[in-house]
Amino acid sequence: MPRQRIRTTTRGTTDMEVYRKAAEEHAKDGTKIRSLAKKYNVCHVTLYRYIKKIKAGNTSAIVGYRCVNRVFNIDEEKCLQDYLIECSGVYFGLSPPEVRKLAYELAIKNGKSFPEKWHDTQMAGKEWLAGFLKRHPSLSLRCPQATSLSRASSFNEHNVSKFYDNLANVMDRYKFEPNDIWNMDETGVTTVQKPSKIVAQKGVKQVGAVTSAERGRLVTVAVAINAQGGHIPPFFVFPLKRYQDHMIREGPVGCAGAGNASGWMQEAEFLLFLEHFKKQVKPTVDQKCLLLLDNHASHISIQALDFCKKNGIVLLSFPPHCTHKLQPLDRAIFGPFKKMINTATDNWMRNHPGQTMTIHYIPGIVNEAFPLSVTDRNAIAGFACTGISPFNRNVFTAVDYAPSSVTDRPLQVNNEIPPNDQLTNFDAISSIQVDPDTLVDNIPPSSDRTVQRTISDDISQRSNSPVPGPSGLQQANSSQPFDFTPKDLRPLPQAGPRTTTNKGRKKRKTAILTDTPEKNAIEEEYQQRNKAKKMVLQPHTGNGKRKMTSTKGKGKGKKTKNEAKDKENKSDDEDCFCLVCLETFSNSKRNEQWIQCTQCKMWSHVECVNDDANYVCHNCESD
Repeated sequence: MPRQRIRTTTRGTTDMEVYRKAAEEHAKDGTKIRSLAKKYNVCHVTLYRYIKKIKAGNTSAIVGYRCVNRVFNIDEEKCLQDYLIECSGVYFGLSPPEVRKLAYELAIKNGKSFPEKWHDTQMAGKEWLAGFLKRHPSLSLRCPQATSLSRASSFNEHNVSKFYDNLANVMDRYKFEPNDIWNMDETGVTTVQKPSKIVAQKGVKQVGAVTSAERGRLVTVAVAINAQGGHIPPFFVFPLKRYQDHMIREGPVGCAGAGNASGWMQEAEFLLFLEHFKKQVKPTVDQKCLLLLDNHASHISIQALDFCKKNGIVLLSFPPHCTHKLQPLDRAIFGPFKKMINTATDNWMRNHPGQTMTIHYIPGIVNEAFPLSVTDRNAIAGFACTGISPFNRNVFTAVDYAPSSVTDRPLQVNNEIPPNDQLTNFDAISSIQVDPDTLVDNIPPSSDRTVQRTISDDISQRSNSPVPGPSGLQQANSSQPFDFTPKDLRPLPQAGPRTTTNKGRKKRKTAILTDTPEKNAIEEEYQQRNKAKKMVLQPHTGNGKRKMTSTKGKGKGKKTKNEAKDKENKSDDEDCFCLVCLETFSNSKRNEQWIQCTQCKMWSHVECVNDDANYVCHNCESD
């Protein structure tokens, strides 16, 4: 079993440039080798062998120790290192067993000599992987953060450029100062915390910590910060229909609240938040402020846009699925805030043993965690790292856009636009007016080669770390050291063509929501939604119609003709279920009414949701 040898001398580690200078001096002046060895502090025997090779005509001679039992040479390991870094950069990184399997396949394809044990397991040994990681300190085992495919594909150069174009437009138009640029978003605070790490006995298989319940209830907390480091008191949304002001008496000073059946931010609650925001920030038509937010359905209501237009609040939305990179709250505030919430909840459980935490204690928990996490330093850092303030549209490099290269697809544009093969550069594509109903979340194909080359260059610059060991072993970099490269064996994944469909909710994009053209388009969409009448789902009949009457419960053990027909047609008619209580439609009570979501067309009991003609289910709300 190979071990890591610890060196006891520095022999064989001298730079080859020293030997070259000594050899040139010996050839020019005829200086003795021992004198040159003392002058340059090298071994005289090694210098003699090097000069002998030079005299024999070997101009590329090297001296020093050689790793005779290494499977791959330095250039090949460097190529493998770059490939692993590129895979992790596109969010398709390889696990240790996959790296070992790849090394085994590379050794087989390139005719390398390796231990016979590799054949038994069909992968490289653990010792090889440990030595490979030690020779390349730029690599390490990391725990990846789960990132949805929508976020990976939507955060690309095209979408981000559109956002910075809109941001530059409003900043040039209104001359906003850092204290006028705000960002708001919601986060959930639950009564069941994630316990912090504790000190326990080593070797114990299971260590527990007390939580309030198996599944808790969630309270929405809306937070707003500005680019100068300021913030306003939070806004709470409780999962209660009957909200009372005394519920937030233990919350931060100046906080406000509201309530609804779901506990999530909806149009009415967002309007209340805007009133709370206006009360704290005090914008006017003459002294406007900029509010950055996401494209949640509750933020895009005609009442909210009218309120912002009237009170001098300019709304700018982020591109869809890009807030994890572009939103200051996500980058610098919510992480420390959730950590402080868990710590405060742990302290509450420790101070109240045997008690169950309810949502009424959450304002007090937030009051303890809010000043420790929502600080001036964190807020300023959040706006700086996103390039919003100070304005820097080049804050993201090609490596940041690398995950979207896996799902690069052609742009979906209007019919009057020429096809992509007629477009010669990215500037032509940038000037195209994209259909507002289409979510543009991919880099145009004409710029793919440029972006991919930039990604490779950035990865090479980041991974050019010195390789430990004798410098005499370092050879000139080769463009393709392998006969079969890692990409030949495991090509980077590439998504297929995008499927087009008119179903689902309307795709949003980054826009200045309070501008008149955008506001008029949203108002027209809002009016069309209001024209749609509430659809009520009733039990099936054989002819496909839905009736109000049902004969359930009229007799014991006897089935009417309608029920018999329903049972016969059950295989033909697809059974649905309530999105809230998960009860199937076939088990509906007598005369029970159902309502359909206006976006995903799924169904719920009228009793389980608010009786609203524009019902949107919690799944669509959360998206």
